[in-house]
Amino acid sequence: MKISIFGKKIEIPEWFREKIEDTIEKTTQKYFENITDVSVTFNKLPTSYTCQIHVHASRDLSIRSEGTATEVQAAFESAIQHITKRLRRYKSRLLSRRGKKAAYNQFVEGRQYIIRPDQEVEEQENTQQEQLEQAIKERIITEKATEIDTLTVYEAIMHLDLSERPVLMFKNSENSRINVVYRHIDGQVVWLDSGTNQ
Repeated sequence: MKISIFGKKIEIPEWFREKIEDTIEKTTQKYFENITDVSVTFNKLPTSYTCQIHVHASRDLSIRSEGTATEVQAAFESAIQHITKRLRRYKSRLLSRRGKKAAYNQFVEGRQYIIRPDQEVEEQENTQQEQLEQAIKERIITEKATEIDTLTVYEAIMHLDLSERPVLMFKNSENSRINVVYRHIDGQVVWLDSGTNQ
């Protein structure tokens, strides 16, 4: 397991680095066999410290957590506690993944586009649809291939929760339709089903 530790405006002493590595290994090795890499980033703010942990557990699963405290060690403890709590929540599902090539390792190829924010181009009444579509294309910064995983709804919610992503698109393994889950502002998870087989 490769663990990278970074400090922004802060030096991380060797003894603390060793503690971080040991804690992360003990926290994750029970659930995952071959973690690709882990990054731990500390940042010093005017009155506190933040710690962001990102675990690339497998091709299709990432875990992200963040902690904030008045001391750097406490910020790390807060972040690792968030990860531990969520791993325990999905304990049985994660343990059942170990050593298995299950349906969630299958994926649909797709395209991902990153688009610049709106440049204050106002839409007029006589604006043609073609002009609007062209304006969007001109704002594309990058385009790359992406993978849409095949998951059950429960697995999709687990991925959303562990990665702390705002939204997740997936192919529903139960009906082969494209679905989306996202977290509403009130904390509830919303599940959208396309309603047609793809």
